[in-house]
Amino acid sequence: MTRDEFLHLVRDELDLPVADDETGTDFDQIVSWNSLHMLRLVAAVERETGHSVPVGRLLADRNLDSIYARITAA
Repeated sequence: MTRDEFLHLVRDELDLPVADDETGTDFDQIVSWNSLHMLRLVAAVERETGHSVPVGRLLADRNLDSIYARITAA
């Protein structure tokens, strides 16, 4: 999954208008972010890639860059 594909999921599936330069921003600073967004993002990534995502590990991540790095490393 490319970074652009990942951001497309964030923007379209989660309906979050995250700019390219905001992906390193802590979730506490992103308007409207909550734990349900994480679950929806995981489901969307799994659906798009066909691979399971380690949800427990993602919970420690505090921004989208960290999540993307963990997803692409798996």
